[in-house]
Amino acid sequence: MCRSKTELDAFIASQRLSNCFEGLPLQGKRVLDMSTVIAAPYAAALLGDAGAEVLKIENPKAPDGLRSWGTIKENGIEPYYAVIGRNKLPVTVNLKNEHGKALFLDLVKQSDVLIENMRVGVMERLGLTQQELLAVNPGLIIAKVSGYGTSGPNAEQPGFGTLAEAYSGFTYLNGHAESGPTSPPNALADLTTGVHLAFAVSLALANQERGVKGGQLIDISLYEPLLGYLGGEFLHYKLTGENPEPIGNELRAASPRNNYQTKDGKWIALSCSSQKPWEKLAQVMGHDNLIKDPRFLTNNERIEPANRKALNGIIQDWLKNHTKAEALEICRRENITAGPIMAMRDIDVDEHMQQRESFITLEDPATGIALKFPNVPFRLTGQPTRIRFPGLPHGSANDTVYKELLGYNEGQISELKAMGAI
Repeated sequence: MCRSKTELDAFIASQRLSNCFEGLPLQGKRVLDMSTVIAAPYAAALLGDAGAEVLKIENPKAPDGLRSWGTIKENGIEPYYAVIGRNKLPVTVNLKNEHGKALFLDLVKQSDVLIENMRVGVMERLGLTQQELLAVNPGLIIAKVSGYGTSGPNAEQPGFGTLAEAYSGFTYLNGHAESGPTSPPNALADLTTGVHLAFAVSLALANQERGVKGGQLIDISLYEPLLGYLGGEFLHYKLTGENPEPIGNELRAASPRNNYQTKDGKWIALSCSSQKPWEKLAQVMGHDNLIKDPRFLTNNERIEPANRKALNGIIQDWLKNHTKAEALEICRRENITAGPIMAMRDIDVDEHMQQRESFITLEDPATGIALKFPNVPFRLTGQPTRIRFPGLPHGSANDTVYKELLGYNEGQISELKAMGAI
């Protein structure tokens, strides 16, 4: 079913009340999220989890492309946007319209953070340079996400997560040697960048006061967060001259570490590079002699290619004699670091995740449908975080935000619509 506009307006108005943010660490901060798809919007979602009021700014005629990523035909729910668009009040602004631009600057005056991911130079062509925005609000933190950053010869190239994963070195190292480079099955570069950006914004907010001080530019690329994750691989190359190659499910610097199939055709992940878990594993497999075997004495010996291959074969042979449940029970009893490889259907019914509240179920304000998706991934006992609602329909907060925040009346809002400003 679909809720009426009146019902949705009432819900949106309730989400701007001060008690919705009470006790949250970013209470009182306002974020303008004018970005699209995943990386920058995910940062805004995380800031919203922490209590910032997030206004999602979209073009009146061109909604965020994420809204059409796999829409469920039966009910119109957009799963990706429901998650990434959480805690955000969607408003529309046409920045190419003189009146729309004036409205946007009114929002800038009332905000602490502006997040955008337009190609380098686009904001400047719209007459919204860093200098002009900071003149309007000296306390404005401008967080810019781009494919390659705002400097360097690739700065003006269009950015996309898949390209960033490739450029960072991740795609080359991912997968098996025989299968070639493999991109991740999720928006890894985007989500990683989003987390880093939310952290950077949080740092900047520590010295910021709206309209007064602390305004600055945060410049983050899509590729550098993943490049940082691979820093050890790069340093290894620089020190040895050996170019790291794909190694499948293993870790170049640790062994044993792999995915193994059990007797019943299921899979577990096992990582026993630390000495005590490795020795315990050798014992439960009935191969105490391996502990003193020169090939496996320490992790440094175990990661040698021939030794790694031999050890993987021994572990796989042992697991082919045990079901997944049997193998995991043995490993848990003996404090061996192994765990199940979970599919989404497994995660949905997992007792630990249920008790820990790793998921949250919220009613979609637009349809009334219950939506279950991952909860905030950390807990602050002194300053709780909270997902308040899933992503809302395009432009659904226009009336509430423009009336309550900017003081526009119905006539002015109608006029702005007629002029194509919103």
